Amino acid sequence: MSTETPLPHDPVTTVRHDPVTTVRHDLVPTVRGPVAAAELGVTLAHEHLFVLSSEFQSNFPHLWDREAGVGEAVRQLEQAYAAGVRTLVDMTVLGQGRDIDLVRAVAERTPVNIVLATGVYSVDGIPLFARFRGPGAAIEAEDPLIELLLRDVTTGIADSGVRAGLVKFACERTPPDGAAHRMAAVVAEVHRQTGVPVVVHCDPFEGNGIALVRLLEKEGVTAGSVVVAHAGDSADLDGLRALADTGCVLGYDRYGMTPFAPDEQRNATLAALARAGHTAQLLVSQDHPVHIDYLTSEQRERTYPGWSYVHLFERVLPMLLKEPGIDDATVHTLLVDNPRRLLSRIAAPRPGDHPTEARDAA
Repeated sequence: MSTETPLPHDPVTTVRHDPVTTVRHDLVPTVRGPVAAAELGVTLAHEHLFVLSSEFQSNFPHLWDREAGVGEAVRQLEQAYAAGVRTLVDMTVLGQGRDIDLVRAVAERTPVNIVLATGVYSVDGIPLFARFRGPGAAIEAEDPLIELLLRDVTTGIADSGVRAGLVKFACERTPPDGAAHRMAAVVAEVHRQTGVPVVVHCDPFEGNGIALVRLLEKEGVTAGSVVVAHAGDSADLDGLRALADTGCVLGYDRYGMTPFAPDEQRNATLAALARAGHTAQLLVSQDHPVHIDYLTSEQRERTYPGWSYVHLFERVLPMLLKEPGIDDATVHTLLVDNPRRLLSRIAAPRPGDHPTEARDAA
C-alpha cells in the first residue's frame, strides 16, 4: 500500500479565522466538569452510550424506554468501573443521535468520567442542514458547520456548558469523496483553533486511512493529532504498518465486534505494530453502545455476543499479554498514557521516537 495515495482534487478552501481562546490542555472537559489529565486513569477511548435514530425516537417514543436506558448505562458503567475504567470517551456525534440530556442523566449517577465528541457522522455525505450552503455548494458561503462545531468545543453542547474534547467525521469512500474533503476542511479548522484531536471513521477494508490522513495533513492537521478509527479491523499488516508510518494514531477500537475481525487477529497485528515501535500510536477500545437502535437487542446479542465495556478486561488483555513483546507496561501505555496524551491535545510522537520520549510527552 502506497503512503502517497493520490487525492481526487485539491482540498476545500475555507475562510480561516483567528484562533480562539482555549482551555488549559492539562484539564480535560468531561460531562461533570474539567478533570486533570493526570487523573483520567484507564480510559476507553472510543465507545458510545446511546446510538439513536433521532427522528424515529422522537416520533415513535414507544420504541425505547429512555429512563430504563439510563439505568442500564449506569449498570454497565458500574461494571466498567469495577474492572478499573475511570474515563470513557463517548464518540457519538451529529448523525448518531447525540443527546446531551441523556448523557448528563447517566453522568450524574456514575463515577466514570465521560468525555464527549463533536462532529458529523458523514458516511452518507454532508447532512441536508448544510449540504446546499457552504464551500462548493449550490449557495457559496462560509461553511456553517465550522461555527457549530467550534461552539461545542469552546462554549458547550446546546445550553449544557459541557464542552467537547474531540472532533470527528466519517468517510468510507475510496478515494475520499467531495463530502470528505469538505468535512476535513471543517474539522481541520476546529482543530486549528482549539487543538482538539481529529478522529476519522474510516473503511479499514478498503484501506482509505492513509488517504484521509494525507487529506487532513493538506488541511494543516499534523498526523499525530489524527486518530484513524477502526483501523485495527484490517488483517493487512503491511497496510497497517504503512498507515502507522504516516505518524497517525490507529484505533484498535472494535474489540468484541467479531464479524469485523476476531480478537485474536486484532491482538496479533497490534502486537506486531508495538514490536515495530508504534506503541505510542495505538488506542484500544470496543466501540460499544449501551443501546443502538439499528438492531433489536436479540439481533445484537446474536451478532455480537459478549460485546461490552468490560470485554477488553475479561477476554482481550489476558490473550494480548501472551503476545511476544507485550507486557503490563505496554497495556498501561495503551489504556492510560496514549488516551491521556490525546485528550491533552498533544500529538503522538513520530514513528521511531524513543518510547521514553512518548511517555514524557504525555
